[in-house]
Amino acid sequence: MEPPSLDRSIGMTVYATTYEGIGGRLRVELEDFLVEEVLDGIVFKHISEQPMKQGSYVLYSLTKRGLDTLHAVKIIEKIFGARVNYLGMKDADAITTQYITIPADAECSQPSLPDRLTLRKLGYLPYPLNRSHLIGNRFHIKIREVERKENLPQLIKSIVKKGVPNYFGYQRFGSRRPVTHLIGRALVKRRFDEAVNLLLTYTTEYEKEDIQQARKTISEDYLKVDVEDLPPTLDLERQVLRSLKAQPNNYIRALRSIPLHVRRLFVNAYQSYIFNRTLSAAVEDGADLSSIHRSDLYAEVMGVKVLGVRRAEEKIDKSKVAVLLCPLVGYNFKKEDFGRLGLYASKVLLEEEVSPRSFYIDEMPELSVGGDVRAATLLLTELRAEVSEEILFLKTILGKGCYITTLLREVMKPQDPVKAGF
Repeated sequence: MEPPSLDRSIGMTVYATTYEGIGGRLRVELEDFLVEEVLDGIVFKHISEQPMKQGSYVLYSLTKRGLDTLHAVKIIEKIFGARVNYLGMKDADAITTQYITIPADAECSQPSLPDRLTLRKLGYLPYPLNRSHLIGNRFHIKIREVERKENLPQLIKSIVKKGVPNYFGYQRFGSRRPVTHLIGRALVKRRFDEAVNLLLTYTTEYEKEDIQQARKTISEDYLKVDVEDLPPTLDLERQVLRSLKAQPNNYIRALRSIPLHVRRLFVNAYQSYIFNRTLSAAVEDGADLSSIHRSDLYAEVMGVKVLGVRRAEEKIDKSKVAVLLCPLVGYNFKKEDFGRLGLYASKVLLEEEVSPRSFYIDEMPELSVGGDVRAATLLLTELRAEVSEEILFLKTILGKGCYITTLLREVMKPQDPVKAGF
């Protein structure tokens, strides 16, 4: 079964299983998508009922409905007048529960929160939360309007046995406008004018009509565009256009008008695209991602928690609790460091006409990336699926950094991911 064009455009060119998907729709109602962070147990051992004398933080669970993490954090920071530490980004189209810490001296007894946010105080910690405290996420998902359910038991069994490629999901690239990796590619190739043009004018049928029209107007002559007339959601585009109007053709200056963390996301998205293509190439070639061969890089795992990176001296029995690792390429990438998957990544780089050195961007060194590693298959536990009428109830826990949409894609195999709710 061939994946849809959206999947192929972001490097997901194959499925892990041969069974037909169940179809269906996600996020018909907000309650259909429930997400809860899983914290390392060590955090709860350090909770106290009273604050320490110095350096104490309040630990809260934050539940939000129909709001993304960044907007929720901004609201809370404004109310408390203090910086919020949070662990992961959560979807807006969901009900999510995550953990945050706030300095104890900024605590207020009855914060006035909007209806979409709920805070529950859990106690005090001697330190703020950081990414190392996050183990993964627990999901309760409803897939409505299921079209086919006869293959579900075999499909789930195959997923558990073989694993699913740990693709970066649609959100990484923008499911309605998959452009972030294209901008990242242009940056890595030093095509700064192309990067700006993609940011300003690239559109798809899934964008709102007024935004499509605005991009068309920009493409005709950006110098004549009245920045204040642009739709309010085009805030990055507005910043870039102001810079270009002040200094036409100074594309590096225009790009630097974008916040640094956003610019880094573009290069990271291109790394993610190459990662997806690497896994797809390996699967297409018949490589077994659930096994670990001599010279492969792997990590021992406990549940969904990664314990440490190692190099295989010999083929490792599948019963061993371990996961194969795949490179996230950067300027430090060497194919020989990654066994089988290093070879596939190297081939993708050749096809992309970039080298590891390309990821050190001399003109914008703040965007350079050295590289990293990532599990080649989804880290998941407790995968349960039950069908009632035309609704599939799915429960699982995924390791941090793993996308639930990657798992749902394998189960549903949608022909139009956007219409299916991805």
